[in-house]
Amino acid sequence: MKSFKSIFTGIFLIFSLSNTVNAQTLDSPNVESEIKEAAHKEQNAFKEGNCEQVLDLMDNEITFLANGKKVPSKQIISKFCNSIPRPFKEPISDKLEIYALSNESGYTIRTFEYPKDDTTNMQEYVTKIWKRIEGKWKITHLHSTVKEIPISD
Repeated sequence: MKSFKSIFTGIFLIFSLSNTVNAQTLDSPNVESEIKEAAHKEQNAFKEGNCEQVLDLMDNEITFLANGKKVPSKQIISKFCNSIPRPFKEPISDKLEIYALSNESGYTIRTFEYPKDDTTNMQEYVTKIWKRIEGKWKITHLHSTVKEIPISD
């Protein structure tokens, strides 16, 4: 029985050690930096109306929710990108948070506010899940919620 315990303990230690050696260490700063670069590239392309580049940064099977409603395809995203009036108003506030989930995935949360008119601002929350696909960062899920905020005197 003692021999069985020793063998079992030895196998367990070897298995644990091999898993530790083979485990991938999360490189959060590098992943976050890469996602930040891709997010800025996508955002600048959207601002400039370079919709081809915007779509290139999205996975073909992207899921997109706009104010809780599912957008059915990248073609609809393309139509929206190409038809939205530009230039955009300057944001009053704009914050981008980036979180690495693994060396191959992460997500961003962007919150910003911009003026609609003299009495109302628009506040937008955008969450994007990013995944490294064939060596390139792609958006696999996008959720955007916009709401009006009355300007108080």
